[in-house]
Amino acid sequence: MKKNSIPAGGSYGTRIADLYIVHNLAAVNGSSRHTYHAMPPVGWMNDPNGFNEAFGKYHLFYQFYPYGPSWDSMHWGHYTTQDFVKWKLEPTALAPDGQDDRDGCFSGCSVVKDGKLYLIYTSVMGDRQTQSLAVSSDGVSFEKLGVVISGEQLPKGCLKTDFRDPKVFKRGEDYYLLAGALSEKSEGMILLYRSRDLKKWEFAGTIRRDNLTTRGIYECPDFFELGGCDVMFASPQGYRTDDWRYENVQSSVYMLGKLDEKTGVFEKTYEDEIDGGFDFYAPQTMKTSDGRTVMIAWMQMWQRFIPTAKHGWAGAMILPRELSLKDGKLFQNPVREIERYRWNPVHFGNVIIGNRNELTKVNGTKIELCFTLDLGTAKRVGIKLYQGGEHDARIYYDRERDRVIFDRSRMGVEISHDPEEKDATVRSVKVSTEGNRLSMRIFLDVSSCEVFLNGGERTMTGNVYSDGSGVAFFAEGGSARIISLDKYDIVV
Repeated sequence: MKKNSIPAGGSYGTRIADLYIVHNLAAVNGSSRHTYHAMPPVGWMNDPNGFNEAFGKYHLFYQFYPYGPSWDSMHWGHYTTQDFVKWKLEPTALAPDGQDDRDGCFSGCSVVKDGKLYLIYTSVMGDRQTQSLAVSSDGVSFEKLGVVISGEQLPKGCLKTDFRDPKVFKRGEDYYLLAGALSEKSEGMILLYRSRDLKKWEFAGTIRRDNLTTRGIYECPDFFELGGCDVMFASPQGYRTDDWRYENVQSSVYMLGKLDEKTGVFEKTYEDEIDGGFDFYAPQTMKTSDGRTVMIAWMQMWQRFIPTAKHGWAGAMILPRELSLKDGKLFQNPVREIERYRWNPVHFGNVIIGNRNELTKVNGTKIELCFTLDLGTAKRVGIKLYQGGEHDARIYYDRERDRVIFDRSRMGVEISHDPEEKDATVRSVKVSTEGNRLSMRIFLDVSSCEVFLNGGERTMTGNVYSDGSGVAFFAEGGSARIISLDKYDIVV
């Protein structure tokens, strides 16, 4: 990631933030920092915001607190990129220094209109949450235009204290805005608004309402069309675990169906979890000029101990992913641009696991691994990553449970977690093992691990804080075989 000086501009609050960044960059401990993932230059990062293409580049804004590695008074940080891999730090876009957002500029989105870039975000004043607008003619400096949806525009029975995270999309001549809300009965809701100009909005309907008090607000809704189907994302608080799904207290889900924007009715045909790992929240999508739907998300989780906080930073983003629908399910794959950064290829084929568990030059912490396993007769078969001494993280297939398991319990660092969460060390997903085979594509980046199973059928994302760089395969209770394996160093 390029550490560059930040040009002057913006409001008083953003200038102060940028000066703080410049003067404190050198104090950040870089030992666990990623090389091809976006992360805060200093301080705290959470939800991605305003993910879009404008002025000849891709823009990623994010929830940002520059003055410490913990959540506090939210700013909007800003990166740009040409390829979703190399990230350029830009001036801070928004700071909580306005009449309506003194206590925070919460999450939102961006819209390109009439050659300008608009930011639509949740403005916070005390316990009141409203939706505000800012505009830029250069994609760098933003002028706040004030509140465009107030609490008075909420439907009856909604709390003005929980109304946030707008996402805008366009259909025909109209813009539509989704926002998460909470009823007076603690029911999670997703609301729909309509506008012609981004400034005057009218309530159009309630897309989703949970008649359950066991779930909280649906944060960070997102909406897009994919393969002729309408897709809605949300990150609900308090989803109960359903077998192997929703094992995090804060989950991220996708819903397939059809939206009638005139009535505000979304006819859902399917719902599932987006990522089955530990560290994935608040996904947001954008449509590229070449027609791809690309998703990014926060690679961390709420109410967890974050080891890098002692280094002066906390939070990062996933490697952006291209989305597709296959057989009525969401598939995810890393952006194709990452393949430009492959170096030092290593290939193996037809390796019996047990005879050769460690393969020459198959190691490292900034690597890509692509392999297909013949599961054979083994009760458990998989891979150990970040191996060093007694420490490692393991991804493996468990035949008895018919699950792929991500186990980071041996990584050497204990992660505390929400009391309502069973643990923060083991996650599982169910995938197809047709033909007794399983494929994995794994990306490591110093302290992160992203697993793509069977060509993107399922994904598992988790941060791993270990002191090793070894890689080894293992099979227990029977034999197994590596059909083929390719390993690359990722050099950015």
